[in-house]
Amino acid sequence: MTLPIKNIRVLIICDQTDTAALLGYMIREKGLNAVIETSVQRAMDQAMSFTPDLIVIDVNAPHAERIALVKNYRGLSKKPILLFLPAHHETEILDAYSAGVDECVVKPISPAIFLAKITSWARRSTSTQTAPLNTPKLRLDSAKRLVITPQGEKISLTNLEFRLLRLLMSRPEYVFRNEDIITTVWGISDTSDQTALKNVVYRLRKKLGKEREYMIQTAHGGYNFIEN
Repeated sequence: MTLPIKNIRVLIICDQTDTAALLGYMIREKGLNAVIETSVQRAMDQAMSFTPDLIVIDVNAPHAERIALVKNYRGLSKKPILLFLPAHHETEILDAYSAGVDECVVKPISPAIFLAKITSWARRSTSTQTAPLNTPKLRLDSAKRLVITPQGEKISLTNLEFRLLRLLMSRPEYVFRNEDIITTVWGISDTSDQTALKNVVYRLRKKLGKEREYMIQTAHGGYNFIEN
């Protein structure tokens, strides 16, 4: 069932204060709920505290930071992501689509076209249901950041543990490369040091216990999740 447009939540990540305020005003005038974030780092840190129906990214950060931000949100949500770019660079556009962007918009763009895109994508985001992250041997409660076993045992996860498990469970048996995991879970583009990732995997396996630790598999160059 599609949500009424007044219930659709749009997250705007824009590090230009005046532009962010204007975009927020335009979207609210259209009847949508707009949440503005002007700090890229805060957007990274608070990715799990707000679940929007549409994510709009318009930042003047370096290309690598924009891509890291996209991957961060794509690892947590299947909702549409619109990325605004300051110029038409084919390589950057292809990178963005590869990272999970639903549409790249090259500026400048007229207010009328901007609102038409936002409204169209916002409605589309609510027309499909996101499949729950359940397996025969565990269920991930995203709202409470818990793993729940078939016996009803509740396992509390840290922020990083939750991010990692959610990412792996989103595509069972798919091998996520270490570099992509770090970019998505930590939200950083420097992936040279993978010690932190190994530590989180170790802690997560310990929490899952001997009966389920095998579900997080070490693969060549990365990790994957096994359902059974």
